[in-house]
Amino acid sequence: MRTKTYAILSFLLFFSYSTLSAQKYARNQFVVFSYTVDIDERVKSELARFENFIQYDPAKKQTKEEAMLVHSLYQILTQTLADSLTIYFLPPNSMGDKASYNLYGYPNIVIQKAIRLSDVKYFMKIDATIENSKYDEKGKKLTPDIFLPIITISVEIYNKFGFNPIQTAEGEAVASAPIKIKESFIAGLNFVSPNIKADPKEETMRRLMERCALNVLYSIKNRKIK
Repeated sequence: MRTKTYAILSFLLFFSYSTLSAQKYARNQFVVFSYTVDIDERVKSELARFENFIQYDPAKKQTKEEAMLVHSLYQILTQTLADSLTIYFLPPNSMGDKASYNLYGYPNIVIQKAIRLSDVKYFMKIDATIENSKYDEKGKKLTPDIFLPIITISVEIYNKFGFNPIQTAEGEAVASAPIKIKESFIAGLNFVSPNIKADPKEETMRRLMERCALNVLYSIKNRKIK
């Protein structure tokens, strides 16, 4: 009986902490001061064959498939966090001409400069990778012909009073099975023709991104804020 009581109390404390952690950020503005996405060559080559379905006019040094992935992941992650934590993200260009931006228009500066350029209460750094996994879920090395995409996201949250993160969070999502890639794999991503549809249970890049974003959200809710 005592063990059961301790278990219930532990759950209630954990739930209360998760709620308080999320409430700390509620109704506050965030600005993303650094956003990077590292996409491996295998993923690029697999998706390049579908560039005719991507309605995007790339600028110099850009590619259609990279633009699709970079913009989609940002939108899915920030929307997931905004909706669930009741927070607001300022536009990527909100820090103006004094900030540096990457090839796709997202800020790429250090926290010290971000604090000088923006008066928001919270700042966020996002680093993501989209790659082809070399190992299955049991740790067995996969043969080169298998395509098993994996997405990882790391987030650091800062406040306006210091240069060290007050919280970190991570998320990961791996395809449920090797992908026999076809155009429906990119269904629902930014710039993709609306005529491209995926079956309800089909694994897609968008669904991978959504699962990864949810895992980041759970990490934020359940980790201690400094």
